[in-house]
Amino acid sequence: MRIAVMGAGGVGGCLGGLLAKAGNDVSLIARGEHLEAIKTNGLKLIRADSEFVVEVNATNDPAEVGPVELVLFTVKTFHNRHVISSLRPLMSPGTSVLTLQNGVESHEQLAAVLGSRNVLTGAFWSSSRIQAPGVIAETANARISFGEVDQTESLRALDIRNVFRDAGVQTEISPDPMSVIWSKFILLSALAGMTSAAQTRIKELLQFPDARKMFCDAMEEALAIGLAKGVNLPADLGKTSLEFVEAFPDFQNSMHADYEAGQPTELDALSGAVVRLGKQVGVATPVHSFLYSVLLPHKDGIRAAN
Repeated sequence: MRIAVMGAGGVGGCLGGLLAKAGNDVSLIARGEHLEAIKTNGLKLIRADSEFVVEVNATNDPAEVGPVELVLFTVKTFHNRHVISSLRPLMSPGTSVLTLQNGVESHEQLAAVLGSRNVLTGAFWSSSRIQAPGVIAETANARISFGEVDQTESLRALDIRNVFRDAGVQTEISPDPMSVIWSKFILLSALAGMTSAAQTRIKELLQFPDARKMFCDAMEEALAIGLAKGVNLPADLGKTSLEFVEAFPDFQNSMHADYEAGQPTELDALSGAVVRLGKQVGVATPVHSFLYSVLLPHKDGIRAAN
């Protein structure tokens, strides 16, 4: 399959490397030192049990790639306003755009520019990051759940699933992808907001009873919004999400890492979205409102605040 990966960071670089290794025609759209390293040395993917280098087309200009069958949209959400329109050279009538971004709004943003029939949405679970320019480190095997936004069955979704599976990525087609992305959003928005504000990883944070309650309350706020919007979500999702985090090895989420590094963050797509969407449906969000206010001064990076 001819595939363009818009955003070859931890998520896009990991998936792009695996897809290229499996024989797909992959183009990575990246920038800066990372792009130059890929063009010079190829893309290196370090996994828990192996590592490899793939020679892959890389550019910062989608027009150099041209129309493809599949676009993986994996840039950080704060780039959306400027990046989505740049996808047009990649599009043909049969092009599918699969967004695996954090948050619950990117499929709507993509559809507004590219047309709703082209867009699929889903969630990505793994632990992968840029270790050095041109090098992606993956410490937990990638998993994807995605589907058609209108919950219909489609041959293109089957084709995409098979391409991912052939590349060794655990992939499922969800009959209700909105439930999938909201389930991740409810956990991640609380997790990213709490750990970033406390500058503490979640395992340590949960040892403090007041912080543990605040974390659970943050999840309940987002869950109430999802239910108010008619998303099919289990009422005990907060409880099961807490159990998942407690059973998972200690880790640092990407927004917490970005705050520590003084980089732009996805605050607007996480706690910011909880606050915005809560106002739309009349659900109070005191925890996320507090987290958003505390984190707002540096949401665009420390340099922007000076």
